[in-house]
Amino acid sequence: MIRFGLIGYKIGYSKSPLIHQAITRRLKLESAYELIDVDADEIPKLLDLLRDGYYQGFNVTIPYKERILPMLDELTHKAKRIGAVNTISLRNGQVVGDNTDYDGFLGLLETHHIDVENKHVYILGTGGAAKAAYYALIDSGARVTVVTRILRDSAYPFEHVIEYKDINPDDVDFYVQATPIGTYPNEHVSVLTKEEVMGKIVIDLVYNPPMTQIMKDAKKGYNGLDMLMIQAIKSEEIWLDEIIERTPSLLKLLKEVIYDE
Repeated sequence: MIRFGLIGYKIGYSKSPLIHQAITRRLKLESAYELIDVDADEIPKLLDLLRDGYYQGFNVTIPYKERILPMLDELTHKAKRIGAVNTISLRNGQVVGDNTDYDGFLGLLETHHIDVENKHVYILGTGGAAKAAYYALIDSGARVTVVTRILRDSAYPFEHVIEYKDINPDDVDFYVQATPIGTYPNEHVSVLTKEEVMGKIVIDLVYNPPMTQIMKDAKKGYNGLDMLMIQAIKSEEIWLDEIIERTPSLLKLLKEVIYDE
């Protein structure tokens, strides 16, 4: 049996086990996927279990996507550039960090035919998911401003960072909501006021609920479901070292698993 896991803290809400088990069942593989809720000082022991072959791969989530970097042997070019990791594998005895959130965000844009070239996109948040979205948007030709609660001049890899009080809605083509705000059970909360959002397009990386408050306030809203599914498929490709065809039937299965179970 192959064994994977999600490393994080207070992650009992995660649908990752259902998603990954659905993928491996479709591939006719026997697997287990565990939620591994740990303090940071326990992570090196998990990486040793990966080296020893007990686990074949990990995903990484809040709050460790950035904190785990010094614990790894290598980073892919993509993970090094982004400065955050959400997928870990073993290659030639080395623990390697990668980032499939980047692929998931690009896949979301592609799925919904969202053209961001030469558009001004405001990313709300500065965490690991925000960093992946930032580089995906830059590579897609967008002009990007990142919004944070407290401005720290040298703390961010982004070219242009402002505080929330400095948002100018007239300058915004798209918002990308990359904070946990609005996630179930706090689905009536929004990081922005209705006035800041109305008439705008919002991509909210939250997927539960499917329609967040910021999406309701916007002219058009897209949730993070496609990003979630695609990043999971990409992680499996890394672990299994094979291409997994992203068929409509596979995506339909994953949506059912996420929302119906």
